[in-house]
Amino acid sequence: MSMLKKAKEAYKMIEVPQELDYVVNKAIHESKTRKRKSVQMYFKGATAMLATTFALFIVLLNTNESFAKAMEDVPILGTIAEVFTVREYKEENDIELINAKVPAIRNTGNTDLENRINYEISSKINEVLEEARQRAEEYKEAVLATGGTMEDYVPIEINIDYEITYQDEKLISFVITKSESLASAYQEQYFYNIDIESGKELNLRDVLGEEYKEIVDKEINKQIKERQKENYENNLYFTVEEGGFSGIENEYHNFYINKDKKVTIVFQKYEISPGYMGIQKFVIPNQIEV
Repeated sequence: MSMLKKAKEAYKMIEVPQELDYVVNKAIHESKTRKRKSVQMYFKGATAMLATTFALFIVLLNTNESFAKAMEDVPILGTIAEVFTVREYKEENDIELINAKVPAIRNTGNTDLENRINYEISSKINEVLEEARQRAEEYKEAVLATGGTMEDYVPIEINIDYEITYQDEKLISFVITKSESLASAYQEQYFYNIDIESGKELNLRDVLGEEYKEIVDKEINKQIKERQKENYENNLYFTVEEGGFSGIENEYHNFYINKDKKVTIVFQKYEISPGYMGIQKFVIPNQIEV
């Protein structure tokens, strides 16, 4: 039996309640479906109402004292453009514990850009929090359905935070990370790479040129082989037949710009490797074109 098959068999032997297993797998499937929809397509046609909707969103949060506290203004970048915490949520009840920091951008000199990105971020966080609440409710029902009581139920912890990975006078790149304690499968990341001058969200074609796919595919295949050669037991990537890496689909694949101004390609957990290997990252050495 191959090393990968052994690892998979051991992973499958972990006992999980049937109802909980359904909840976890359902969420993973839905997550993989959602990630294929580009941000640009999702928000197409909404530009005209962004400023009004974002303002309304903030007003609604201010009226919910149990869910949102006073604005926390924490500048991160310089005076030209900055990413800051526009809201911090803290909520605790019988089924969930929520800690969420919502970032926003400002001082870019481009009001339309700020309204669009800030609306997109707040909408995405609102969406993932609602999905997390639904999973928490389903998990509670699963516990009760298997003979447990609310005393047996441990509230699910939901955390949302962000990190600025690169910034200069022309470019901002940051990552929002959402995680849940229900299962490690529920860690996801959302990426923003913004050209301040043009007001555009950058894709791989923008930063690596027309040959972006060839560049990325070649480098990832090379790095996977290097990692397996160095330590195969801890780098059991899926084969192509098992759903492993066979090339990125398009220029909208997940990435961020690192501190060295290099593209870092990201794969969510379970995309190209077993869950215990976590989120997979590959730095592309080519100089970016912005």
